[in-house]
Amino acid sequence: MRTTRVWRNRGAAAVAAASLVVGLGMQGAQAAGRSITKKTLAPGVVYEVISDSSYPAREYVLLYDGGVASAALDQVLSAPQVGTFQRTSAMSASAGAMAGVNGDLNDWPARPTHQYVSNGMPIQTSTPPGVSLGFRQDKHGATITRRALKITATNAAAKTSFEVSSWNTGLPTTDQVVGYSWYGGRYDHPQANQCSARLSSPGQVRWNTGKDGTGRDYTVDAVRCSTSTPLTVTSTSTVVLSSKLVGKGATWIKSLKVGATVHVGWADGTPGAVDVISGSADILENGVIQYAANCNDDLCLKNPRTAVGITASGGIILMVVDGRSSGSNGLTLYQLGREMKALGAVNAVNLDGGGSATMWIKGMGVVNHPTDSTGERPVSNAIVILPRANPSEPTPAAPRV
Repeated sequence: MRTTRVWRNRGAAAVAAASLVVGLGMQGAQAAGRSITKKTLAPGVVYEVISDSSYPAREYVLLYDGGVASAALDQVLSAPQVGTFQRTSAMSASAGAMAGVNGDLNDWPARPTHQYVSNGMPIQTSTPPGVSLGFRQDKHGATITRRALKITATNAAAKTSFEVSSWNTGLPTTDQVVGYSWYGGRYDHPQANQCSARLSSPGQVRWNTGKDGTGRDYTVDAVRCSTSTPLTVTSTSTVVLSSKLVGKGATWIKSLKVGATVHVGWADGTPGAVDVISGSADILENGVIQYAANCNDDLCLKNPRTAVGITASGGIILMVVDGRSSGSNGLTLYQLGREMKALGAVNAVNLDGGGSATMWIKGMGVVNHPTDSTGERPVSNAIVILPRANPSEPTPAAPRV
């Protein structure tokens, strides 16, 4: 599993951001056939449009420097529960964002394809996990990892723990425990022929000991093993852990007593992150482009693209590329890696592209040209730049000692 940690050098980042800003309509010296127009949206947030006739391609870029920005990166989901798509523009506007791009790929029924964490709480696991990007809670960088979310439930009194095999993504198999939250809705929920424990009254979000994930204490409010009547997730503040009626998972579930404290925590190797969003492929790792110029797999071919990159100083680059038109053919993954590297990224991830590729900016609307005949495609999640920190995002307490 490949993991790259990127930490921020505030002074270098501030200099880098300042050197990028030349103002709307002004252009620096560029290679033949390449033009760049830049606009400052807010301190530490720069919008660029790059036109390159050699591909040809039109690229829309947001440069975010958390060292000088009062703005904050965040993620948004299309709905509180699985089952409803929204356009990137609508999600971004509803969040009060100054800008946004589409995020991870999408699966039926209106959910991200890969693992996802929001505000310190797991939304879903996935197989495979995808390539995940964890935004640091202090906004000073990010981490890219291929590690799967590891979720653990611990009976505080008995000091016994059990790995939660999946979250909002299916039924338990023999000896497993799985988890369900409000996000699973009517598609992923506890069922009959399960042993289940419902946990409520969540405590404060806390870092785990490695500070590469968080967790919180819950109180067991019901335990039931039934062939006909499952326990249900009753609100956004309850979760249900379930197993088959027999097996190691069932033995652990049955050991829980009403009123007991159970700690549910996750980790995936993204230090300091409370939001984790995933993509389909590494395109740049430690400055090395991960796909060959002659790659002819379907994933590699020229297409509209959305990608996110991290600079050596911890800045974030969000890029959307037009495609499938005479004015902009799109980019191959090799070309996408090369463009990210030219912008200063050392690590980068390919997000959902094709007809989903969208960038929205407040006051400007959708700035790129989505390719669906019906216009902007509804999706399940997005990355946004907020004008200030998200007040609903937790500041985790220190780990328990």
